[in-house]
Amino acid sequence: MVPLYQRKYQWDDNDLTPFWEDVSAKASEVLEGASKFEHYMGALILAPVDSGAKYAFTPTVQVVDGQQRLTTFQLFLAALREVARHHGQHDFIDHINGYLTNVPQSKDTDPLTRFKLTPTPIDRDLFHDIIDLTAKEADKKYASLFHGRRIPKNRPQKAYRAYHLFRQWIEDFVQHGPQDFEGGSDEPEDAEDHIDEGITPEDVSARLEALLSALLDRLKLVVITLGESDDAQVIFETLNSKGKPLLAMDLVRNNIFHRAEKQKAKVETLYKKLWDPLDHPWWREPAPNARPTRPRLDHFLAHMLAAETGQKISIRELYAEYRDFAVPKGRPRFENVEDELKLLEKYAPVYRTLEGKEDCDPSLKWLGRKLTTWQVTTVYPVALQMGQEDLPPEEREQLAQLIYSYLVRRTLCNLTTKNLNKVFQSIAAEFLENGVSVASFKGYFSKKAGVSSRFPTDRDVRYGILNENAYAISPRPRLTDILWELELASRSKLAEQSDQPPNLWVEHVMPRSWGNDWPYEDGTIGHHADGDEYAIARNAILHTLGNLTLLTGGLNISSGNKGFDEKKAKFAEHTGLFLNKWFTGKTRWTENEIRERGERFADLAVSRWVGLDGS
Repeated sequence: MVPLYQRKYQWDDNDLTPFWEDVSAKASEVLEGASKFEHYMGALILAPVDSGAKYAFTPTVQVVDGQQRLTTFQLFLAALREVARHHGQHDFIDHINGYLTNVPQSKDTDPLTRFKLTPTPIDRDLFHDIIDLTAKEADKKYASLFHGRRIPKNRPQKAYRAYHLFRQWIEDFVQHGPQDFEGGSDEPEDAEDHIDEGITPEDVSARLEALLSALLDRLKLVVITLGESDDAQVIFETLNSKGKPLLAMDLVRNNIFHRAEKQKAKVETLYKKLWDPLDHPWWREPAPNARPTRPRLDHFLAHMLAAETGQKISIRELYAEYRDFAVPKGRPRFENVEDELKLLEKYAPVYRTLEGKEDCDPSLKWLGRKLTTWQVTTVYPVALQMGQEDLPPEEREQLAQLIYSYLVRRTLCNLTTKNLNKVFQSIAAEFLENGVSVASFKGYFSKKAGVSSRFPTDRDVRYGILNENAYAISPRPRLTDILWELELASRSKLAEQSDQPPNLWVEHVMPRSWGNDWPYEDGTIGHHADGDEYAIARNAILHTLGNLTLLTGGLNISSGNKGFDEKKAKFAEHTGLFLNKWFTGKTRWTENEIRERGERFADLAVSRWVGLDGS
């Protein structure tokens, strides 16, 4: 029972997203048979309502602290049950019900004892409807919460948004399996209206079981049960005091220097020489573009461990991961602590270069800028390996270009970027086994023909540029970067070089809301209905790269949906970009002209973003 004085359910997207990341990460480990560590979720304080045992009554306790987490667990289980129902996993539904409801005892008179959890009255009816009704029934009853097919973030009934988001996230996990991703949308796509025919009932069952096992077995709570004489308020305030949280690296540091003392090392000398630089405030700032949100120092350590081991490193259990690395099975990896600290000293300048704070190598600095633009940090373990002193500069530069090409080519081909963690973890393992080199990089991809990881060919890139929806590329800085690189590739060697302007917008040349100002290829104007073959063909090419360009913000707004002649005049008057000089000699802009420009972009792309054959 949640006491009356407790708040209503408060968890929003900022709380739900990391919770889902924790659960899905553990479920992925369960599926891979690689779950090494449990994850601590905080404390739960319980106060028995009646300390005396009563036969044939359901025992009741009050939740003094931890009701938000406990409620979230229950909402997740209810959502997991509904996804199981969607896939016809009836045995699984019965199993989950045992964690949501009790079997009433013979002397129970309170109907609420049927539920494992009873929230405060303000949340109670909604929460128990989630437990009692099917998803379809509940969505119908609470239809007023929806806007379209989603529940907006600003709805006060946060428990129902959590339930809805969990159903979508779980469905996506079941459909596609464990996938690592960066820079994704906060809003998952609706997945409940279709089932991927490529998955088997066995896949569905295994993935549902993995999620359940992650929640019940791999996420841990410390449970504090109060006695009659304990002051619940004092304990609550003590546990929820606003002390400065320890970083994983604080624990690592303590572990390292504790072992240094045992080795009779000069601890203060080692600290000042090798650790003190890592105490700079910059290292404690949140790492940009990295998930989950953690200080740079924690992410640096995780990337370093991945670079050294070639294994998947869980940043959520970073201290345990480091301890397992430094002293595997109780046997120290390093002869002395000084060698251990020198490893951190070796990688720190490379990481700072990738983050734009140092310049230990021009190729790594350039790669770091590109990774920042693309909001991708999963490459960092491989980039740290590339920072080794014995790697020739030309080899490092070629590897940096290949990594960038891989990211761009997959994006242009509309191939998933959700598995980049696994890809670059595997490349790090390949480099450990065969050395850091272009040959090892190419050798890795020569064994990877699957759609989730392969390196796209020139033919793939050409097809993607001419046919795929480039405007959907997200986050938007990625598309801007692609178009800017095509702008640079369009310039002659004699053209004046300039830096990328800070206020560029991506603009459709032929607008999305095209009308009579935009004739068809056959010259007809407005003679075709929206759904006929001409309109369908036009809409299919409208978002391809050949119909996109870069403009400054003001020019973008003033161009709007004007006809081609007016747009062309604007381009000529206000922009010096080579991308827009293309339109100077054009008298019209139809599907044919879009394809022609797309073909030109394809020629530039396969040259700018090199393939594995070096072309």
